[in-house]
Amino acid sequence: MAQKKIRDLAAVPEILGEYYLVVETPEGTKQTLFSEFCKNIFAADITESKAEFPEIGKNDTLPVIVGKLKKWQADTIAKIEAGATQENIISEFPEIGEGEEGEAAKEALKEKIASGYLAYIMNQSLTKVIKDNADLLNDYEVMKREIMAPYGYFGIEWGLDDLMALVKAGSWDKFAVGDYFIETTSSGEKIMWEVAGKNSYLHCGDTELNKNHIVCCPRDCLETYYKFNTSHTNAGGYAASLMPANLETEANKFSSKLQGYMTTIRRLENNKGTWAWASRRIFLPGIVELCGSPGFADQWSGGAFNQLQLFTGGNAHILKGAGFNKKKAGRVNFWTADPSAANTTDFCDFYHYGDSSDNGAAYDLALAPLIVLS
Repeated sequence: MAQKKIRDLAAVPEILGEYYLVVETPEGTKQTLFSEFCKNIFAADITESKAEFPEIGKNDTLPVIVGKLKKWQADTIAKIEAGATQENIISEFPEIGEGEEGEAAKEALKEKIASGYLAYIMNQSLTKVIKDNADLLNDYEVMKREIMAPYGYFGIEWGLDDLMALVKAGSWDKFAVGDYFIETTSSGEKIMWEVAGKNSYLHCGDTELNKNHIVCCPRDCLETYYKFNTSHTNAGGYAASLMPANLETEANKFSSKLQGYMTTIRRLENNKGTWAWASRRIFLPGIVELCGSPGFADQWSGGAFNQLQLFTGGNAHILKGAGFNKKKAGRVNFWTADPSAANTTDFCDFYHYGDSSDNGAAYDLALAPLIVLS
């Protein structure tokens, strides 16, 4: 039989399963039935199953409900995607002839197109509704954590890089005051740093702080105790004391990652009867930042301070132990930045009974310093 070009061959109107095909394989030219050829191309038939909306129980928590919705959505999308390999989904448009058979084919094709398009639109709408609902529930969870934090609720743990990505983007609705990350120092000490404030010092300072930032405070005090001075004197206040150097000793133990996020800010300090601006990357909280009132400090307390969000409404996060998870002590007195207004010997501290107090400058007390991360 004479050879013909492919374009000169007559078209096969319908390929039946018992027709043979010639197939080139690595082992040479072979023959196969069309039905066998299709088995190796198309996925196995899908067993029909009802993608029913999940049953929501009255005792289901919000995370459980969101999980059920996401599972149902994933199952539905998977079924649609799998169905795209079956004969009832259009993979390519067929040629349509003339006459009654052609008109019937056109109508069938239009029905398939309409059905497929409707399924696509419904799936897109369903995906958006579920995503919007999940976003709303996530935002609600963040707001709930933030509202509850001052009253004794402890937040969720973050990786530092993940948390700081949100801070830099100004995504304040994606994490809560009271959320935390855990740092391990070069000496092996663990510190649980809680978010105490969001943008708390924005636009503050004689040199303006204009970067998105968070203020962090240890949930419990550092393991090492420090004194303000070698004798009981508060002359010159915070700036003239040993405390700035003490805190730098601690900061130098932090991981290079954490130190990379730490930001030096201009801070107005109480220096016993006066105040002055100073540059600090780690510092003790003023009594106003903790309690919202000056306590035993004088009028120079709180020149640029505001009470941090974590400490409003209650003492749950102000009362602290010492060491990670209070491993060193259950409730301790810890220093604040202010010299006492009542005498020339003391600095203000937060007392373990839950009140503002003062103590002799040469006593070793615990520290719960603040750091600003941006």
